[in-house]
Amino acid sequence: MVVRRKAVPRSRGDRALVWLGRVAAAVLPLTAGAPVAAAPLTAGTTAEATAEAAPLAAEPAPECVALHESWRYTTVENTCPEALGLAVVYQDGATGPCSTVPPGAFTTLGEGYLGRHGRADHAALCPPS
Repeated sequence: MVVRRKAVPRSRGDRALVWLGRVAAAVLPLTAGAPVAAAPLTAGTTAEATAEAAPLAAEPAPECVALHESWRYTTVENTCPEALGLAVVYQDGATGPCSTVPPGAFTTLGEGYLGRHGRADHAALCPPS
């Protein structure tokens, strides 16, 4: 009886490609389909780990606030002349924690589009902390 073994990648680059393929195969099913609804905040749950399920009843941020999104983080740039309380509102209606962003600052405000709420919809004004 002959036992056939799978071809083993020989070079470091080949092994990296195999690893990347396995990671992509594991992550892509998690990002496909409808967004998962957020669990309600309970005692011991941090706001950073879970965005609030109820959207903020706040107006969108002014045009002097720019929202930048990557796979890992959502950041904002405040070019307004005053400090603003800002929060990220995601496509599923969840909102991130409110943070005070000083004028001229560029800061991380929430999770990126691979997070549990998907892509950011807009930045909203909130009471400064």
